[in-house]
Amino acid sequence: MKVEHLSTEVIKPCTSTPLSLRDYKISIVDELAPVMNVPVILYYPTDDIHSSGKENGTSISKCMHLKKSLSKVLTRFYPFAGRYMKDLYMVNCSDQGAEFVEAKVDIRLDELIGRGKDMKVELLNSLLPRPIGAGDEVTDPMLAVQVSVFACGGCAIGVLSSHRIADISTISTLIKEWATDAKLLLGAFDENDPVPVSPIWNSASLFPGKKMSGLPLGLIREKENIDNPKFATKKFYFSSSAIAKIRKKARLDNSSEKLPTRVQSLWGIIGKAIIDINVANPEKPRGFLIIQAVNMRERTDPPIPKNQCGNLYLISTVQSLAGEKGVEFQGLVDNLTRFVKRDVEVCKMLWTAGNGAQLISQGFNELIKCLTDPEMSCVNLFTDWSKSPFYEADFGWGKPVWVSSVNVPVINHVYLLRDKSGEGIEAWVNLKIDDMPKFEQDSNIMEFTT
Repeated sequence: MKVEHLSTEVIKPCTSTPLSLRDYKISIVDELAPVMNVPVILYYPTDDIHSSGKENGTSISKCMHLKKSLSKVLTRFYPFAGRYMKDLYMVNCSDQGAEFVEAKVDIRLDELIGRGKDMKVELLNSLLPRPIGAGDEVTDPMLAVQVSVFACGGCAIGVLSSHRIADISTISTLIKEWATDAKLLLGAFDENDPVPVSPIWNSASLFPGKKMSGLPLGLIREKENIDNPKFATKKFYFSSSAIAKIRKKARLDNSSEKLPTRVQSLWGIIGKAIIDINVANPEKPRGFLIIQAVNMRERTDPPIPKNQCGNLYLISTVQSLAGEKGVEFQGLVDNLTRFVKRDVEVCKMLWTAGNGAQLISQGFNELIKCLTDPEMSCVNLFTDWSKSPFYEADFGWGKPVWVSSVNVPVINHVYLLRDKSGEGIEAWVNLKIDDMPKFEQDSNIMEFTT
């Protein structure tokens, strides 16, 4: 697959950001977020990219339509049109704009999606406009988009957003609102479509910044090496029936009718396989750490609303030792479940405890310490995107047929995305290139994935 860039331009908000909003202060969670861009790609099949509709009686191309609607949505999501001032721990929202790249691909969309497990995920990085690690410099856009048109006329919309101001909930809100504005421009909006919302950008007033450093994930600013990667990324599909079996297997007490959640059960299966690989060498330490992001929205008291933007998550950690034969599956799932429940309770106390900043930074500090701990065999980062409504993003020509991540060069990093039906889940697993064959041959992974 070859991708050729055709043009690059800057898209600015159609209405200037008021002077009172030009200096956007970031919260403590924003400060602690890793220096990276968060990638997501949405894929749309079509036979004619110039048939997206009529505006003022004139046929317009999809790219032009996307530019106009992006310009409109940026008026409400104005920090995405700014630039991060890392010395000041704030975003300068003076409408410098988002980056918009047009590209063409030399294969059909169905040729790419049809490769299934044999897909070389590293190739998907070429559908992104910038490197994942290129963030935090004053020249870096907070939002970059690449629209790649396939030989069949289908297209991929690759979105990169700075982790400095956005978690996955914020990104999915942006994409949903962008799609809503696009349908409004086409006159294709109907009564069943969601009404545009006003995003809230005051997270720094909830959790003031402390001028802290972000997570050191080791990402570089250069473009990811597609031809000779150090890390391998593969997607593993868990059907709804497989997930149901995993949940039953994960139950610690067979007499209990309550099953672990879908997500915690999958984390257990995947986490066990990764941990067992890392502790297989008897000369290596057996300590391990699992990190999960817990969304704070609607879990605090009073609740943080869904349309609150920025980074609003806690880091939930499970630290333990594996035995000579690895880690026990049911016990691992039980620990993952208990620790997330503990941190959900922490969410409720953030305002009343009086030490919200300390509670938030605790998990981040634990991760930073473990990343350099010689007694730690492996650190696993788990991120759940399966509840994000990416498959609802209809820009006026239908919903996406697929939503993907890419090759994120971070060891033992796993994303969960739901499939188009909403029943199955894709696990995007990033490992050292030598560890991937061992992971694929794990008995549980072989049994439950297709």
